[in-house]
Amino acid sequence: MTTYRDAIALDIPVFVSLDKQLFPYSPWSAAQYKEEFAEMPRTRHFVVALDEAQSIIGYAGILVPAAQVEADILTVGVLEAHRGKGIARHLMALITDFAVDRQATAMMLEVKSDNVEAIGLYESLGYSKISIRNNYFGSGLDALIMRKELP
Repeated sequence: MTTYRDAIALDIPVFVSLDKQLFPYSPWSAAQYKEEFAEMPRTRHFVVALDEAQSIIGYAGILVPAAQVEADILTVGVLEAHRGKGIARHLMALITDFAVDRQATAMMLEVKSDNVEAIGLYESLGYSKISIRNNYFGSGLDALIMRKELP
């Protein structure tokens, strides 16, 4: 059974390790995560999904700089062996709740343009494709920019 909790600074080494597996083309460093975590819970929020052994199998993070502005999804990742079980959908719900609580007007994200599974998830959650950023994740790795209006 998967459980969820807010991320803590002690999770940073796990995030860095998982990023290398999930996003080998653009993993975040420990320093980047430390910078983001330093702003929790004021403007950033990270959540994790745990398996039965309490190992992190997925995570998501969001930036909400102020009320009445767009929120930016910083990262969403689930280990391949745990995909297709609704974990990413649940993580997205948790960070969406944070954005709504902080009175964000919309949520934005960038997703690798060939990540069909993730794009399908985001569309099912009400996100629309609005633009493409060429070479966003590296040479030849374009990002699809997606947006969802919040109530």
